[in-house]
Amino acid sequence: MVGQQMRRAWARSVLVLLGVLSAVPPATWAEGLQVDTLRLEVGGFSDSPGASSSALAQGAMSLKGSNGSWSYALGARLDAHGQFGDRDFDRVRLDYAENYLRWQHKDLRVTVGTQNLMWGRVDEISPIDRMGRSDFSRVMLDKLPDRRRAVPAVRAEYFGEGFKLDGVLLPVFDDAVMPHARSVWNPVDTVNPQILGIGNLPGIAGARMAKADINGAGGAGLRWTAEGEGFDYGFSVQRVRQSQPYYKVIPGASVVLQAVHPFSTVVGAELETERMGATWRMEVAASSAVPLTTHAFQYRTDPALNVVVGAEFFPGDSETRVTLQLAGQRTFTNQAVLDRTRIYSLTGEIEHPFANGRWRADMRFSVGLNDRDRYFNPQLTYTGIDQQEIYLAAHLFSGAADTLGGFYRRNDTVVVGWRGKF
Repeated sequence: MVGQQMRRAWARSVLVLLGVLSAVPPATWAEGLQVDTLRLEVGGFSDSPGASSSALAQGAMSLKGSNGSWSYALGARLDAHGQFGDRDFDRVRLDYAENYLRWQHKDLRVTVGTQNLMWGRVDEISPIDRMGRSDFSRVMLDKLPDRRRAVPAVRAEYFGEGFKLDGVLLPVFDDAVMPHARSVWNPVDTVNPQILGIGNLPGIAGARMAKADINGAGGAGLRWTAEGEGFDYGFSVQRVRQSQPYYKVIPGASVVLQAVHPFSTVVGAELETERMGATWRMEVAASSAVPLTTHAFQYRTDPALNVVVGAEFFPGDSETRVTLQLAGQRTFTNQAVLDRTRIYSLTGEIEHPFANGRWRADMRFSVGLNDRDRYFNPQLTYTGIDQQEIYLAAHLFSGAADTLGGFYRRNDTVVVGWRGKF
């Protein structure tokens, strides 16, 4: 059974890739067509979350060129996911990468098309990074840049003397990439009734899930960043939809979990400076509408404040890199709600290269400060092959039922993989 599922997944992957390549005129191969990334990963679960093992295959290709003030990019990516056990599935998905036309003249650059958008300065949990499209297919198993997808946008950037003005319009809304309905990483479990961020919710057992039907725009934003004397800073304002869905409970004879993507106005500030042998980064974001569910299953939105303060340093001027971040989120509501309204955590990463740079040991972690919520990601990587990595990693979760660590507490997994970036 597992072998047949893997063969089907690989066959689909090869057919889609051949289809993409056959659409490219042979003459363009010498004009910048390239494979950007390739990745293979297999893993096994130590507990029994409904699956025994998983497999992942990813690839991305692009064609880029320029002529004077004009440049372009054409790109696509392929993701094949497989899960084996009681909740087995395989899914192959072809998605757009960066596909844009860009014009640049002196200090002005205008880009139209699908493109990568990442605002903010802090790692992993930037509260002002709202313009991009989230990839939630593996929750937080990957680092932040790998959890973002290209998004349809019109972007204008002005590079002044010591400052930058960045304006973005999202004319079409495209929601986040979510896990398969049977995936152990899905944020909604209607078999063992619980929702990520809320915890156990017996009333949703057997509920039907409905996707949002949104044909409008995704929003817009403006960000201004500048270089000061000894520090960099910036301000931003955004009116955007939340790309990751929130599930509104609609009670009835047949309970429905309706995905919604509410608009929110987000006003943010950021700061970066070097002091005491470390690089300090801070972000503050005030949001007008965070989705919530009351104890009576009523849907509502309320304002929230997010603050992140982080430091990056190299102890003793060594090659070891340490990143630490204190994060807090406070949602202001006058109603009793099922969601967490206070979230305080310490996140970070410790990275140490050794054996003349041929090996790297990493540890990513997130620890809740006001609730029991833990995630640890130790990883050992061999980097001795040019532009390639071979890694062995573990993802370990624990915590209270309404936290991320608690929701995935049965999903501890060990993986081995290969990755190439060209």
